[in-house]
Amino acid sequence: MDTTSYESEYDYLDEEEIDIVKLVSTNANDANQYLLFHGKDEQYYAKNVSKIEEIVVFKTLDMVRNYDDNLIVGVADVRGEMLSLVSFDSWLGASDFDEKDTEFVIIVNYGGEKFGLLVKNVEYITTIEPNMMQSTTSGNSKSTFTTKIALNNSEHLCTIIDSDKLLFDTFEDQNESTLNDLQNIKSIDNQKMVLLADDSRLIQNLLKKVCLELNLNYKILSNGEQLLQEMKKYTQEEIGLVVTDVEMPILGGKEVIKKVRNESKYDELNILVHTNMANDIMKNELMTLGANEIICKVDIQSLSMAIKKYIK
Repeated sequence: MDTTSYESEYDYLDEEEIDIVKLVSTNANDANQYLLFHGKDEQYYAKNVSKIEEIVVFKTLDMVRNYDDNLIVGVADVRGEMLSLVSFDSWLGASDFDEKDTEFVIIVNYGGEKFGLLVKNVEYITTIEPNMMQSTTSGNSKSTFTTKIALNNSEHLCTIIDSDKLLFDTFEDQNESTLNDLQNIKSIDNQKMVLLADDSRLIQNLLKKVCLELNLNYKILSNGEQLLQEMKKYTQEEIGLVVTDVEMPILGGKEVIKKVRNESKYDELNILVHTNMANDIMKNELMTLGANEIICKVDIQSLSMAIKKYIK
């Protein structure tokens, strides 16, 4: 993103707001960088910057309202693209969308969908290491984990949202298509252990269905550390494949790949990365680290084909 042209186009933005835009552009390939923002409940939320293209001031957009959907509240022309506008507050459970509660639009692009996420305010970019995250999926279906952040010389709790669930909840057609794809998966004859790691409960359920359709011997873990610990229970010959997400608590996917590739006994083991974070730069980095293929969530057909191709 050309932040110079952004600055000139929106010259009424204050310096802090322009800095946020620049930081999003600068950190877009860092798996541990998160944009902090508010809903109208004033709580802190975070979204990984690798899924964000830019931030737009809501009042600059000409929006066409949509009254048929609780989440997609309208459509706007954003730099020549007609993008759906999704109310973050409505997704959280607020009953009515109110434009007065929206100051910024976070333009996100992942999982084959590009759309604007309407939020009350944006704060800053912060580093959240995987070991700082605590899983909270059992208590909140719309978050993956909670963490503490330091802001304005004080600590605050922050919810890292489940971006995959946001996508599925918003775009029902994609959801139905994904579920239909599950019915077309053909089973394979390979009973080696397949180990999969993903922190999202939604994605875990999909992975389980894929593995059952493929007739795999499998185990699904919630983070990279659990995956590595599970690998120790088997000989290298007993493990047929590893599938990992990138953004996970405790230990992320990049660290998983590094640790596995540092073990010479796993030289022949293939690693698939199943993620919505992989832009071109991150894909190159993951491949350099030792991934065999990167599959976008939730491309069930591509994932099942890759499992069939790389399982040993």
